[in-house]
Amino acid sequence: MNVIDLLQREQEKAEVPVLRSGDTVRVHVKVVEGTRERIQVFEGVVIALHGKIGSGTSFTVRRIASHGVGVERTFLLHSPRIERIDVLRHGDVRRAKLFYLREKVGKRARVRERRQPLGGGGTSLRRAAAAAEEPVEPESAEEPDLTATGEAEPAGELEPENV
Repeated sequence: MNVIDLLQREQEKAEVPVLRSGDTVRVHVKVVEGTRERIQVFEGVVIALHGKIGSGTSFTVRRIASHGVGVERTFLLHSPRIERIDVLRHGDVRRAKLFYLREKVGKRARVRERRQPLGGGGTSLRRAAAAAEEPVEPESAEEPDLTATGEAEPAGELEPENV
């Protein structure tokens, strides 16, 4: 790795949520107003993801503001201005870019909810370096339990106790 790659890896966040097109997210952004800094929340549907990995990865969120006016905002995934990203719902869509939502109005602009998140229950990704620090225990075959008679019982079965 060269120096630029090392600096980019250092700037990346250790844990980021798994985002896909169609997900409804709540992005907490740090906004500087004069000398004050406050958190502003932007909630909407992810309509596009740009870039796969690295510090240049970004995503576009669209929400409907007052009077039916759509507002889109693009965020860098690893930006220090983003405090956190909450995934509220997982959308069930068949496209990577949901630009067709720009023409939709009202109930037609809704996205179906995906009941089962893809890839299991993990909702956040960790960097490879952070994940490598945690020891992973290999799953070994369970040894059979030996009873007083010396016979092997299948693992996992429990006998009811006399009360």
